[in-house]
Amino acid sequence: METKKDYRKYVIIAKVERDKFVKYRTNNIEKTIAFIKQKYGNCLFANIFYKRGVNKGSQFASWGKNKGLVLY
Repeated sequence: METKKDYRKYVIIAKVERDKFVKYRTNNIEKTIAFIKQKYGNCLFANIFYKRGVNKGSQFASWGKNKGLVLY
């Protein structure tokens, strides 16, 4: 039986400090980016990857402090 973690569609890896990265698994990209910005303040960029399906492991989009969300 699959756990709740297995249902997550995306993985977000964000650079929050000069030498610190955080990883979150999510279904809702916008809410997770808002949470990261609120919790860490100065988030420089975030890369978003597929966690499941045919495209598992490939980059889906990126988010930058100045450019916003960019889909690939």
